[in-house]
Parts: sequence; C-alpha cells; structure tokens
Amino acid sequence: MDFRYKEWKRAVRQFLRTAYPDERLVWLLAHTRGEQLSYQSCCCLIGVTTADHPLRGRVDLDQTTQPHYSLAKKYMGAREAEQAFWELGFKGPERVCESSDPLRRRRLLPMILSELRRREMARTVSREMASIPGELVARRG
Repeated sequence: MDFRYKEWKRAVRQFLRTAYPDERLVWLLAHTRGEQLSYQSCCCLIGVTTADHPLRGRVDLDQTTQPHYSLAKKYMGAREAEQAFWELGFKGPERVCESSDPLRRRRLLPMILSELRRREMARTVSREMASIPGELVARRG
C-alpha cells in the first residue's frame, strides 16, 4: 500500500477522533451514505463539524464561503484532513483520473464506522469499569 495513502487515512481518522462529537459523526455517516458528501462543499469532511444549516452536497465554487466552513478550517488537523480527503478521491499514485467524490465516500465510510465502533467499545469498557467495586480496582492497579 502506498505510504501516502496510509498518511491520508491517518489524518482523516485523527480528525474524526478529535473534531467530531458523536452527534456530528452520525450526521457525517448519514451524509456519506446519502451520497451527498463532497469535497467541493461547505459541508465537506471538515465543514460538517460546524455546519449551522442542513447539510449540503456539491456546491458551485462561485458561491460565497459559509462562515461555519471558515470556522471549521481553524480546527486542529483540519488542513491536513481536508488535503487528505481531497487525495482520497484519486486512484493510483499517478493520479491520472479525475477527482471522484464517490471514491472518497467509499474510502471514508469504513473509517467513520470504525470510529463509531471504537467509541461504543470505549463507552462499554467505561460502564464495565464503573460497575467494578472500588476495592477491586485498587487491587488491580
């Protein structure tokens, strides 16, 4: 696997972990599954984090930039995640094909699902740890 591809996926996963609260991650999942998520949108991978209107698909570049998108660009890791999301739309290292939103969505979907599973597992472990009596936890440590 191309090293750059791994780095792009790492940047996206990190952004999903740090910038997305649970509710917004579910929005992103629905937006992706609904085939509306697009690189060319204020509601792209980074824009969903701060969207203050219904999520939009691809938009005309001549439209003014939404304030929420400008805010999202200030999030830690947003620049790297946005670049990575762009790169995930190409096939092969030569990048001879046109950029593809369907390809981006296909590559992003497992990362979103993985993050949702990771969070659910962390909540489960947290609930289980909370149910262990304090003296047992102290003995384990």
